[in-house]
Amino acid sequence: MKMKKKISTERRTTYYLVYTLAFGIIALILYMHFFLNGKSLIWSHDGVPQHLNSLAYYGDYLREILQQLFIEHKLEIPMWDMHIGYGSDILTTLHYYVIGDPLTLLSVLVPADKTEYLYAFLIFLRIYLAGITFSRYCFYHKNSSQATLLGSLVYIFAGWTIYASMKHPYFANPMIYLPLILLGIDKIYRKEKPYVFIWSVALAGVSNFYFFYMLGIFMVLYAAFDYFVVFTDKQERKLLCIGKWLAVFAGYSMIAVLLAAVILLPVVLPVFGTGRFQAENYVPVFYDRIYYEKYLTCLIGENMIQWGVAGYTAIAMTGVFVLFSKRKKNTALKWGFVLLNIFLLLPFAGHVLNGFSYVSNRWIWAYGMMIAYIFVKAYPEFYLLDRIEKRRVFVFLMIYCCMALFPEAARTERNMSAMILLVFSTAVILLYGSIFVRKRNLCMMVSVLLTAGIVFNIYYQYSYEKDYLSEFTDRGKAMEKLESGTDLAVLDTDDPSVFRYDQQDALSYDNSAMQMGTNSTAYYFSVASGSIGKYFDEMYLNTPWEQHYDNLDGRTILDRLASVKYFVTKNGEYRYLPYSYYWLTGSAKKNSSIYEAFESRESLPLGYTYNSFIPREKYDKMNVTEKQQALLQGVVVEEASLSEADLEFTDQEIPFEIKKGKGCSLKDGKIKVTKEGAELELVFQGLDNSETYLIAEGLDYDGLSPRETVSEKKWEKMSRYEKNQVIHQDSHWRYWKESQKASVKVGGRFPDKTIRIFTDKYNAYSGKHNFLCNTGYGKKAKTSMTLTFEKTGVYTFDDLRIVCQPMDKLAEQTEKLKEDILTDISIDTNRITGKISLSEPKALVLSLPYSKGFRAYVDGKETDLIQANTMYMGLMLDAGEHEIQLVYCTPFLIPGLCLTLAGALCYICLVFFRRNKKKVQKL
Repeated sequence: MKMKKKISTERRTTYYLVYTLAFGIIALILYMHFFLNGKSLIWSHDGVPQHLNSLAYYGDYLREILQQLFIEHKLEIPMWDMHIGYGSDILTTLHYYVIGDPLTLLSVLVPADKTEYLYAFLIFLRIYLAGITFSRYCFYHKNSSQATLLGSLVYIFAGWTIYASMKHPYFANPMIYLPLILLGIDKIYRKEKPYVFIWSVALAGVSNFYFFYMLGIFMVLYAAFDYFVVFTDKQERKLLCIGKWLAVFAGYSMIAVLLAAVILLPVVLPVFGTGRFQAENYVPVFYDRIYYEKYLTCLIGENMIQWGVAGYTAIAMTGVFVLFSKRKKNTALKWGFVLLNIFLLLPFAGHVLNGFSYVSNRWIWAYGMMIAYIFVKAYPEFYLLDRIEKRRVFVFLMIYCCMALFPEAARTERNMSAMILLVFSTAVILLYGSIFVRKRNLCMMVSVLLTAGIVFNIYYQYSYEKDYLSEFTDRGKAMEKLESGTDLAVLDTDDPSVFRYDQQDALSYDNSAMQMGTNSTAYYFSVASGSIGKYFDEMYLNTPWEQHYDNLDGRTILDRLASVKYFVTKNGEYRYLPYSYYWLTGSAKKNSSIYEAFESRESLPLGYTYNSFIPREKYDKMNVTEKQQALLQGVVVEEASLSEADLEFTDQEIPFEIKKGKGCSLKDGKIKVTKEGAELELVFQGLDNSETYLIAEGLDYDGLSPRETVSEKKWEKMSRYEKNQVIHQDSHWRYWKESQKASVKVGGRFPDKTIRIFTDKYNAYSGKHNFLCNTGYGKKAKTSMTLTFEKTGVYTFDDLRIVCQPMDKLAEQTEKLKEDILTDISIDTNRITGKISLSEPKALVLSLPYSKGFRAYVDGKETDLIQANTMYMGLMLDAGEHEIQLVYCTPFLIPGLCLTLAGALCYICLVFFRRNKKKVQKL
């Protein structure tokens, strides 16, 4: 027995050494595409401001905690940071990227300036571990080492890792946990220890809530399929027996979820209040036609739309053919293959698996495990196919090739090459036993063909024609990009007070304030504060994102309410400066550009006061320009003991005329654009000393097919050839893709601005259709603006108007709010303190995003903290001198911790129960 165990251990050791070698070679080939082109593995769009930024921040964060613990001998875990957006919860913001993922704990060992190397290492480490866990799953089911090794390579070097995991490193995490969860299910059914299941589910829960949801769905599906594989007796398939097993899994799952609750609960609950989660996305019955035309070839070739990045090595499809050639074997796998393909073919499945949000097939890593395991099960059959089964495989190949290549759209270079490799791979399998008979030769040929398919997919993904590499930052430059010239200019002011800065087209990457220690108005993470989103909706802020905002569009009133003291522009671009930002206080040079920080001496501090209020019900009935003016005159709350504000509005709606340009027409609130770059000119007479706004309410967009852009009159004059060209273009046009988003450039004798429109077909859609575009402040009146439409299509709106907002009253209104302000402000770990002296009862408003995590203390006594002006926090104070203290704790963290402790107790009880039960059975 010991000898067998020793042999088994040696074989497993040999296996993992060979696996590591094979992984290393292919990973090196993949990495060399980056290295030889001077590129890092950091995606420019999200990788720098989100992934790398979060990892570097997390390393500093962990080192700070350890320093306090071992050097200062105290334990204070920072939960809130003023430098993240307008001030954000650290856990809920960064969980999606780093907090909870056990692997990112390695960041504590790496200095921030070396994070790029850790980032690359973790990408490959995640992929490597996915292969390890898949191998463990295969070995549990007594598959051979050869089959398992090859299957592991199919699993970890598919399109999902080659493409998606390079962009978003944590996208590889579910690939690690899925095999472990499924292995845990198998162990439970076979009445073995449930610990693998419990801990893999718990780890998946703390690692990433987004993929945890998908893992939960596939866990249930697998458990259902596996039940009928394990239990074949009719008695075991009765409802009573099924119910018993449901209870068992429910109990183990509950323990796992409770163990994860300390992170899961505070992270998940805030998501339900966001506009992005609540938005009603477009979910068609079917995808665009081209999706189905390219579907079969994309399984081994190009990337599919909606994140359907399959890209499996061609011989993996041969494994599918072999599986189905065996009529009475692996029935559950066959049904699983059919079911997951149905999921890929129906948008509704992508909608459900993506949390009932936009349609996305980001669950395709689970499909990849199925394909890989099919190959593992099919591999031994390669050597055992009889003549009839080989005929079936050949027929499957012919049917697949004909169906895959019949549509013209599918016949791309990459897909054709993949199909040739598939034909050759299948031919090798079919010729075994006739042309060559040695098993070793077939094993070598399968290994070579499998590796060739992977390398082929890597080559095409990173080819110069595809230009995917251009989306990644240059090697060694990523962290430097987070040291923005904008932040350097602000730091050059040497201003010790607490303030924010705003900017326009001067910030290369959002979230740079996290690294630089400044306070900005920019934010770009996947989860955002609901109160901020609601405020921006009320103000019609010119951004279509809920979770991504660069600035406050240069709107002076909003900047003042947000305590924006400095506005940063690049040298010479002074037309961007809002009203009152006149004093150049700081400057910095970065990459041949000079950044300049201009101070406003009329800005509001972090805490300012109102002596009157505006009832929420009254405020909600105002239009957007009235709302922003009202916020300078009274605090908006549900009710208060203060007197109601006597409001004065100075905005004026300006009549305008429309001069239509070529390629667009206007009728009944619809602008039909049949030519890219078509223009409309709005002519009006504005006001002096004003900001001039273009306000669009109910703005939406719908794409036009190539045929719809041609008028009937023009169509009749076209030749047959020209008509056929248009019809050909029409056949390749994708309504879903082309109707996702559009933009309108607003230009004139002022800096160009852009209104971006996201429709319900776009993955970042959050329900925004009302926009206020600030064309800027002008001492002299503006007289025209030109709207340039990026794309052809129909732009619809409920109302389009021009409004001028005079600046005459701003100084007086601001000074009134500054009469009594919060002084001696100190921001420490989870604590904000200050002092204030009042001559009368007032409402103190702190320009910090409202959060239920804050508790307020006035003169040492806990006081109700109210949501003021939609976005900010407020306190009702009596006359006199007061000491203010705000203390922060992540909402739902304490309940989550209690649940985790309860889960730990349940787990301990389970362990003792099983041990005692085992002892009793031995007796």
